[in-house]
Amino acid sequence: MLGWFAVTLTAGVAHAQSDPPRTPSQWMLPPGPPHDGIPLERTNPGHLGPGPVEPRPRPAIALPLPPPYTLPRIVYAFAQPATRMMVYSKALSAACRRGRFIQRINLLYRAFGPKESPLGVAYGTWAINLVDPDRQRQMGEVYFFDRQDTGLCAVYTAQQTALLPWYYGPGGGYGRTPAGTPPGAAPAAVPKTP
Repeated sequence: MLGWFAVTLTAGVAHAQSDPPRTPSQWMLPPGPPHDGIPLERTNPGHLGPGPVEPRPRPAIALPLPPPYTLPRIVYAFAQPATRMMVYSKALSAACRRGRFIQRINLLYRAFGPKESPLGVAYGTWAINLVDPDRQRQMGEVYFFDRQDTGLCAVYTAQQTALLPWYYGPGGGYGRTPAGTPPGAAPAAVPKTP
């Protein structure tokens, strides 16, 4: 057996050395017929319906952004430094730094005291301008944000009823004193224009 293999190998090597070099078109296989003549049957396209579940989950949809043309509005103008009427909240400030208790639009609603930089305002009653996925807000509270977009975010809280004398929204301010009319006092007369 081994002798036959040696003889065959020697004859093959001698034959390969005596043949002229071949071109790639000579050593490539010739193309065969396109198919064996059996017609291919197509499957019925309606025999496989959709599966019971979608193969991939649907992508998460972010909350819609507020319109970009929203103008900022002053809602509180204090006659004294603003932080005297508010209480610093350590837990909410930590949540603000983590992005779990923030304004939807920073400084959309503003409050400030004399010669102070404005504070952002959000309301807890209807979660107006407030992103609060952990539901930390309280009914009847107003939240004031200082430096929200930094790592030094500070959140102050105050009761909405206590801040009514300084409310400067629609119906207050605009030609009147920013502090408005204190509860129980007679409204100030507006001078008539000639």
